Parts: sequence; C-alpha cells; structure tokens
Amino acid sequence: MATIVCFGDSNTWGCPPFANIAQTPDRIAPARRWANVMGRALGPATWIVEEGLSGRTTVFDDPIEGIHKNGSRTLIPILESHAPMDVLILMLGTNDFKDQLSISAYNSARGMLTLIQMVKGHYAMVEHPPEVLIVTPPAITEAAEPAIWGDGHRRCRDHAYYLEQVAHRTGCFHFDANKVVAAGIDGIHLDEAAHEILGRALARKVSAMLALRNVR
Repeated sequence: MATIVCFGDSNTWGCPPFANIAQTPDRIAPARRWANVMGRALGPATWIVEEGLSGRTTVFDDPIEGIHKNGSRTLIPILESHAPMDVLILMLGTNDFKDQLSISAYNSARGMLTLIQMVKGHYAMVEHPPEVLIVTPPAITEAAEPAIWGDGHRRCRDHAYYLEQVAHRTGCFHFDANKVVAAGIDGIHLDEAAHEILGRALARKVSAMLALRNVR
C-alpha cells in the first residue's frame, strides 16, 4: 500500500471560502476534501494522511498566529510519525503573503526550498526516500480581505514560476493548482467543487509518480 502524506495549510485542512472575516471557521467534510478525493481516485491501494493546519507558512514564524504555524517546526516530526511514506505533497505558501509577513513570491519559494532541503537531508541515508510533489496553491485574488492580506494578490503573482524552479533544481515534481482551480469568494480558499477538481487532477499526477517510482 502506498502512503501519501499531504502537508499543507487551510486548503488542505478543508476551510471553505469565508462569507466575511467574522464568520466562525467551518470545515469541508472529509470525503469532499481534495486529499481524500485524490485517494479515492487512486484506489484502495493507497493510504492518505491529511496534515493540514490553517495559517501554516513555509518557514516563517507568524507574530500574530504563533510560531507553531511555521511549517519547518513540525515537518520532521510529521515525516517520522507517518514513516514510511511513498509520496510527500507540499502545498504551502499562501500564508507567507499575509500582511504581517509581507513575503515576496521569490522568498516564499525560498521557504519551500528550505523545506525541501530538510526533507532531502532527513532521508539522506535512506535507500528509497519518498517522492516529493510541490503544489503551487491557488493564487490570492483581489477579493482577499486587505486587512489580512494587504497586497498579497500582487506579491504572489510569480509564485508558480519560482516553485517550478525549486522543483526542477531539487529533483522534485511540481503541479500548479492554478491550472485547474481558483480561490473562492474570499480570494483564498477552495470551495467543494474546486476540491473535487484538484483532487482528481492530483490523482493523475501522483499516479504517474508512483508508476515511475515502481520502475526505478
């Protein structure tokens, strides 16, 4: 059985688009979240591990939401707790663009590079390390609340371009979610229909990755 770990933020956790920022956070039902949609499409020979945390950044401590939102602080324990795994999916970066951080697309991609270096180092002595898939998250749109995101919709424009470079230079795979889905009414989160589309698209990508892994 192939184990696939999905390490992400609120769009992996399953937060639906907000009608307004005062709305109590909800959660899309497990079966309708992209990771489990992907799992069903891949079939019963796969085990999906959802590791989504709302507000998670790549490597940046959030002075408002807490240092536990920094993905680099929890990545290695998650790798160890779910070992062995065949595929690690990293879909992060959106929260790097919050106004309190004001990170550029280039530096967000550098944050992803740091995570990849951590993964590669962790598995340096392992004969068959997991394949790594970097997923560029849906771009922030102008609908995003400016009090939270500032001009994040501008700063994230080259995100996929830089993440593609990170994947190429580190021997990882890359998928740009923007090719198949877009953020919902709040400019940040995917709705249920988008989760379905993304899950099916990633199933095709991961299926190809597993096939390649099996012939190496």
